[in-house]
This record gives sequence, C-alpha cells and structure tokens, in this order.
Amino acid sequence: MTTTGAPKAEVEETDEGIEDLGTAPRAGARAFLALDRVDLAWLVVLVGLAFFLRAASPIFPDALSHPFGGAPLTALGAAYPQTPSACQDVPAGPNGSTQKFCGLVFDEVYFPVEAAKDLHQPAIDYFDDKPPLSMLLMSPPIAAFGFGNRWSWRLTVIIAGSLFVGLVYVIARRLRRDRFFAVCAGLFVCVDGLALSESRTGVIDMIAIFFVALVYYLFLLHWQARTRPQWRATLYLTAVAAGLGLAAKPNTIAPVAVMAVLVLGRALEPWALRALPLARRIRNGWGGESEMWRDAGGGGRAVAHYIAAVFLVGATFAACYSRYLTIEHTVYNYTGCDPQTGVQATSTLQKIPVTKLGSLTVPDIPVALSNVFGHYKSGLQYQSIECRRHPYESRWYTWPVDAKPVLFYADYTSTTTPNGSPEVGWIADSGNVAVWWLAIPALLFCAWTMTRGPTWWRLGVITVGALGLILLVAGFNAAERGDTVRVYPGAVFYAGVLAIIAFAIATVASAIISRRFVPAFIVLGYLAAWLMWVVGNERRILFYYAMLGALAFAAMALAYALTALRRTEVWIWGASRSLAPFAYAAVGLVVAAFVFFYPMWTGMPLPQADHNLRLWLPDW
Repeated sequence: MTTTGAPKAEVEETDEGIEDLGTAPRAGARAFLALDRVDLAWLVVLVGLAFFLRAASPIFPDALSHPFGGAPLTALGAAYPQTPSACQDVPAGPNGSTQKFCGLVFDEVYFPVEAAKDLHQPAIDYFDDKPPLSMLLMSPPIAAFGFGNRWSWRLTVIIAGSLFVGLVYVIARRLRRDRFFAVCAGLFVCVDGLALSESRTGVIDMIAIFFVALVYYLFLLHWQARTRPQWRATLYLTAVAAGLGLAAKPNTIAPVAVMAVLVLGRALEPWALRALPLARRIRNGWGGESEMWRDAGGGGRAVAHYIAAVFLVGATFAACYSRYLTIEHTVYNYTGCDPQTGVQATSTLQKIPVTKLGSLTVPDIPVALSNVFGHYKSGLQYQSIECRRHPYESRWYTWPVDAKPVLFYADYTSTTTPNGSPEVGWIADSGNVAVWWLAIPALLFCAWTMTRGPTWWRLGVITVGALGLILLVAGFNAAERGDTVRVYPGAVFYAGVLAIIAFAIATVASAIISRRFVPAFIVLGYLAAWLMWVVGNERRILFYYAMLGALAFAAMALAYALTALRRTEVWIWGASRSLAPFAYAAVGLVVAAFVFFYPMWTGMPLPQADHNLRLWLPDW
C-alpha cells in the first residue's frame, strides 16, 4: 500500500505491501531500525524456539508412548551423545600434563581442544589453518564450566546458532515490510537440519555464519541510510563485523563481495542512466533513493570513508590474533601433499612480536602483522595443497540438493528395541529437504521477478545465469580424472565463470536500476555463498557444510515465493480463488519434514527400518 502523492523514494510499505525496493526509512533511530513490538515478540519466539531445540535436543515425546504417566517430554540436551567416540588429549595442568576426554563429535577433536589450549597457563602452541576468533569465543564457557562438561564446548555455538535465526528474521524484515515473509524466513532457518546439527556441535561454522548474517544486516542498515550519522555509523559497524567474520572463517568473503558490487553499482548508476537507453527504459520511473543515499555519504568524501572502512576491516581482523601472538607458535610452509600420509611441510617457530623501548617491552607492530600474514598465508596454502580423500567429501554442484551430507556421529550398538534388535543413532548435517529443494524453483522465481523491462532482456538474464551454471558443472565434470581430489578444469569451466560474472552484473543492475532489490539481493547472496567455494578451490576436498552460508538466502527465496503465492488469486469457474492455502501448506510441509528427519540430526536412536526410511538419497 502506498501513499498518494508521496515521492516514491519516501514511500514506506506497510505489512500489506507487496514489495519494498530498498527505500530508505524515516530518520530517527527507532524508525531507522524499523522494529515494532510485534517484531520483538516474534524475535523472542523464534530465537527462544531455536535455543530450545539446540540446547534440549534430542527430545523424546514420551506423551505419545506413555500418555498417562511421567513427563510428556524427555530432553537429553546438547551434552548428548554420551557414548565414547572420538577422544583427544586436553591440557590439564600448568606442568604440561594432559587428560584424555572422549565423546567429541567430528571436528570437535580440533576446535574445542584448541580453545582449551588458548586458556591454558601458559598458552600452548597449536596450528590451525583457520583464524583464531572462533576458538577464542569458545573459551569463556570452557573456562566457566570446565572441559569435562560437554555443554561447555558447545554453548557458544548454540548461542550463535540461535541468534542466527533472529538475524535472518531482522534481515528479511529489513528487506520487506511483510511480516509473513520475515517469519517464514526465520522459521525455515530454525527448522533446518544443517543449521540444527551445526548449532549443537562444537565446530566453528555456525559462529562464522552468525557473523556473515550480522554483516548483511548492518550493510542493509547502511544501504538504507538517509542521514550522514546513520551512513557513517553503519558503514564502520559493518566493517568491524566483517573483520570479526574474516577472523572466524573465510565465509565472510561472500558478503564482502556482495557489498562491494552493490556499492559499485550504486556509484555507477548515474553513468548507466546517461549512457544506456535500456537502463533508462527499465528504470520505469523509480528514482530519488540513490541520490538521497549519496547525499548522506557526503558526496565525494564517501570514497575516503570506504577506504577507511577497508583499513578498519584489516585492523579488526589483525586484532583478533592478539592472544595468538602472545605465545611462541609454529607456522608451516607446505611444499607438497602425499595422498597417503598427508601434507609435506617445513616449519618455522615464530617468536612473540615484542621489542625494547628503553627499559620497556612493547609490541613490535610490523613483526606482529608479519606473523598474522604468515599464519593466514599458511592456512590458505594448506587448503590449496592438502589432497587426502575423505569419506564424506562432496562436490560443490551437489550441495543445492543436499546429496551428500557429512556424518558427524553414528551409534549402532548402544541402544536396542524392546525385541532386542539394535537401534541406529546418527548426527548428520543434512539440510531440511523441504527447504532446500523448494528453494530451487523459488530462486528461479526470484531471478524472474528481479528483472524489469523487455521480455527478451528478462529471458536473456535468466538464460545467461542458467548457461553459466551448466558450463561450470559440465566443465568441472569433464576435468575430473578417476579417484583424485584435484581437478584442473579447462575452457568450458571458465566460460561458465564468465557467464556467471555477466549474470551477477545483470543482477546488480536489477537491484540498482530496476529497483528490484529484494529478489536480486537474495539471488546474489545465494550465488556468492555457494560459488565462492568453486573458483580457486578446484584442487581440494570440500564438504557440504560449506553451503551453510547459502541457507539464509535459500530460506528467504522460499519465503519470498510463498509470500507472492499467498497474495495471488486466480479465476476458477467464474470466481476468484486465493492461493494462500498452498503457501500455508508449504510452510506445514517444511515443519513436517523437520519432524520426520529430526532424529537424523540429533542422534536420537531409531529402529533400523525407521532409520532406512529417512535415507532418501544414495550418498546419505
């Protein structure tokens, strides 16, 4: 619903509106955040539900099997599973003594143990190819509750995974003034299996994705700023969040790339409108908002602020190494890879970066920055040269259909059915197929609705994007040689890369010129989170959980399509019929799929027949 006579740049959509094209809201902090009491209530509900599912699972509905006796629910909690699986020596005393702890799930043998090494006095040297922030954030609960309590090394991840759901809600609410869209997006993330399993295990991916979502939210605040204080504050807050995200895991490269191309597109908009007749044609009368945004940035001084923001990203990233730099640590130079024994490397012991200033010992900043660079370079080198196979590795083109998730934990013997047969308990990071599979046609819908103008232009944009993906997959498959990790794609693959770049340019134009910001932002975010693992990673093993960064956009794409479906009416037998029931049915399908696959994500024991019923694809 719009206000008659108001400039289009000033119009703010109500909950009944169909589209919010990136229009800046009114001035003032409360109006700028655009969250009312109902939004706060939904945030509490969604984040609370997410925390309950992550902290209490696996949850057994005892009321179904014992309706008249005992508690209706049994919640084993995030400390489950209790059965000893992977074990690791963890620092236990100042004299270097260690204690063996078991029950670690998948990569918990690395990250929580490294967090414990950070806490040790004195800190213990370790090398991880990931930056240190995630391990540092795991440390406070371990310090408070001790390493022996499995809750301690999973609590940070549970909190990050719960808040991630809230961030998806506020991102969606920021994009559109439609509460159904925001609630659906938040709910779909809340009941996704990939997010659930990652949020209940002491691994670092969910911490990194929390920062990715935070970067996107702050950037949207910046994108819609209309005063100079708002513009500058949101820019520098976004820079700090981006630095923290990069210090957690490289996933933040995706939002940084999306932000860069959108800002560049806004900067080039006046030139495009002057030089390109098609750009003027598809603008279709929308205007004013970008000029207002550029005025808020202070005109020509905006470039200086962006340069300063880039330096702030780097400074924040380097500051996250402060603890790591207070210990002597080993950095490796990887020289090759043996598929049987692992990587080949030479090592260098880096001293604590300090120097003397008279009688004082002060940090040596150049040496510290050199050490940070050396560690990050070593991590990237390890990722590019490591060539061992892994039973749960997967190719990037299988991720959108959830073809081969990672099995975090499996128990085939510890529980039995009443007749004595063994039960199966799995923790797999597979996604909710009702979200991921339905998101594929929803993304196609977004790609269609994001364009405006002649039909040939709209069809051409979608064709270029589809052709790019086909060429990427075909070129990659053609280059695969037997049972090897390393793939060396040729011209077909890189022709696909060029087509995807052209599609991304058209998507940015759709967001800026056509004022179809919401579907363009969803498509761009999904592709960036997915394809960042393609170019430059052809010669290493990858895992399905790398797709976690695309989950928010898959959820928003599905929510966007269902919102449109909910508002659609068709004429049947001379009467107007609403398609809203189909939208609500799709939401119900997502929840039903969550209930059905829930045991596969939480380690809940199942009889073998029930377990096999949930193995939908061969590689599961």
